[in-house]
Amino acid sequence: MDGLNVVEPERIHAVVVGVERYPRHPDWDLPGAVGDGLRFARWLSKGGVPAANIQLLLAPGEEGLRLLEAHSEPGEFTWCSISSRHELMDAFTSGLDGRAGDLLYVFWGSHGILDHGDRRLLLCPDASMKDKRCIDTANLTEYLQRDDLLGFKQQVLIFDACATFLEHYHQPTGPAVAAFPTAPRRGVEQFLLCAAAPGQVAENDAALGSGVFSRVVLDWLEAHATDLRPDLTALVQHVKVRFGGLHSAGGPRQTPVSLHIRTFGGSEESLAAPCPPPLPASTERDRIALRNTLTDADLRARCVEHLASACPDAGLGQCPSDDQLAHALHTVERAMAAVVEVVHLQDREAANEFLALARSLGVPGLLSPLEYDSLRALLDGASVLPPTSHVVAAVRAALPGERAWLPPTDPDGPTVGQLMACVAHFEEYTGGQSMVRPGRQLVPAVVRFTELLAAATPVARSGLREWGDRVARRLGVDDGGLAERRADATTWADSLGGTTRRPRVVAQVHVETSDTAAGDEGPHFACVIWIDTGAGELMQAPDQSGAPTPPRGVVRLIEAAVHRLGAITDMTPVVEIVLQPDAMQLPVGSWDGADDDDLLPFLLGVEWETVLRSFPLASPEREKQRRAELKRRWAGRHNDTVIYLDDRHAEGYAAYGALKEDIDAARAVVRAGPSNRDRLVRAALLLGYPVVLWDREAPGQVPNAHFDPLSPQAPVDGLPWRVRDYRARACRDGAAHPVRPAVLLEDADRPLPPVLSLTEPSASDEASS
Repeated sequence: MDGLNVVEPERIHAVVVGVERYPRHPDWDLPGAVGDGLRFARWLSKGGVPAANIQLLLAPGEEGLRLLEAHSEPGEFTWCSISSRHELMDAFTSGLDGRAGDLLYVFWGSHGILDHGDRRLLLCPDASMKDKRCIDTANLTEYLQRDDLLGFKQQVLIFDACATFLEHYHQPTGPAVAAFPTAPRRGVEQFLLCAAAPGQVAENDAALGSGVFSRVVLDWLEAHATDLRPDLTALVQHVKVRFGGLHSAGGPRQTPVSLHIRTFGGSEESLAAPCPPPLPASTERDRIALRNTLTDADLRARCVEHLASACPDAGLGQCPSDDQLAHALHTVERAMAAVVEVVHLQDREAANEFLALARSLGVPGLLSPLEYDSLRALLDGASVLPPTSHVVAAVRAALPGERAWLPPTDPDGPTVGQLMACVAHFEEYTGGQSMVRPGRQLVPAVVRFTELLAAATPVARSGLREWGDRVARRLGVDDGGLAERRADATTWADSLGGTTRRPRVVAQVHVETSDTAAGDEGPHFACVIWIDTGAGELMQAPDQSGAPTPPRGVVRLIEAAVHRLGAITDMTPVVEIVLQPDAMQLPVGSWDGADDDDLLPFLLGVEWETVLRSFPLASPEREKQRRAELKRRWAGRHNDTVIYLDDRHAEGYAAYGALKEDIDAARAVVRAGPSNRDRLVRAALLLGYPVVLWDREAPGQVPNAHFDPLSPQAPVDGLPWRVRDYRARACRDGAAHPVRPAVLLEDADRPLPPVLSLTEPSASDEASS
């Protein structure tokens, strides 16, 4: 069963179990089991398996509940809370009745034990120390071979559970095993992958919220099996390589993963924990390097202590010899990087000697375990990842000369596992000394790649750049070299288009005309707030009542969204106010969010770069024409042509002709007085001009030079800031800065939110009335 048959996703079913909480014995609580189960279910779902085909059975603890609330999207999965053994058994008895398919996955995370008969037993959520209610994995696999199941000729079962001996619990009571019903059997191919060999512990990493075994398996599945047909031989080999060196004399008690593969014929492969290979004789260079660098006994002791924590598979013990330490640094993945992590803080020259030795010998792992895990955590925490096309472009930009390798692709976008596969690939390119600038350490490919990811991922930009700073310091990369690569990454990201733009807060504002909406505070407005992290995807901001509010309330809603978005992206967003085409005269830039007892104003147009946008036109056909014209003219926004409109353009077809004459112009400036200003602004809007600038308080027609302080012919991207800056200066000295600018900026690359009903009650409101 090296590879699985081609199976349509609709013909794949799964039972996913994550037992995190043991209420009858809280000391057994297993944080991470829920997250692993949810991640496996998402791998299936991204491959096209219908949610109805996935039985997600979870016993979550507090952390698991928070994870489910934070990351479970509505309609994504229906998870079932389980608290007893019979609920788990029901999933395999009645839960599979009536289901038909070709491939069955079982993914199980819980505690486990091995009894005197070498049976692998899975502890259920209602187990306790004196009542170890459990299920026998062998009995389960036999039951899944019953002949009344409809199909499922191929079955993949993955168990992340300990196989510690029963004596480990120091209790006289044995396990309480419940058996599945006996039934006629048929020929079924089964693949079993278990986290631990007899007597071994399957480690759980509470800090990362995952079983170590599950994390290794899921990383590989996400990176190499997006089609849900994993090459099982390759998976086995990956786990063997990853865990092969865990157990060695003098090391921690954690033992490596073991594999058990069974078929209906009963064949089984058991991979015992390998013994470490004999230590090779250190070369003279190795001994000299160690003696020259780790001369300080305290520094050496701290390095050994750090290695024991960061690389437990090194198995060095407390006082390793030079030969043992040299062997570990040369053969254990990320061990050399872990040592440099300690040494560079005290002795840069010694760290550089280790780095040179690592490059010359090709030691495995450029990043330390801490650096690798923290990068993974940053990407795991990003709410939005760059699209696959950008990841492929980043790979090519990080290694311009190499085209032989590209990351695995996914039509729904990259997974964190796929991004980490890219990182692992780039670790093979360690950099070195610059040939052009002798003595200068080149930025290695892995840091170039993460800088490109940072530029393309606004939500994770700050964290990724801080991570890059730390890694560059450890590797001896000077600040100038990193700054150059960071600038290159920013330029590269700008060339990708709208998905890496500034974050923005979008406020849909509608004048509320009902009698109850206006009071002592003047007109009220219906307002819906949206946020965009820079990836182009709009999300409605939380905590919105929908009640009409005065301008001060609108500003406060925008302020809350700005703070929320700034915490995510570490950037100040642009504020876009979406108005009806006939409401462009609203003085939103001067709306004040300050309370009556505040000492200072809080002006919307001064606090943030604020631009206007238009709701779609009432006529769908007219709006379609306008959007097409906006897109065409927006593409030509980099020319400096400005169409000026004054009072004479309000006569006849003059405005129409002036705006239509130059088919490439993207900017219109309205110089007309109050009687014609709004009409001309609307004319430019309706004819698809993406940039329209005017003075909303000018008492009469103004000359062209009136707008010179705002440089309307300068790059469009800087116009919102120029307007904000001018408004601030006008507050300081209004007489010297007479323009009261308003700017309509319809960025054709930045989508508008859907048009929601801002004036009619929702269904829930009607139901409650």
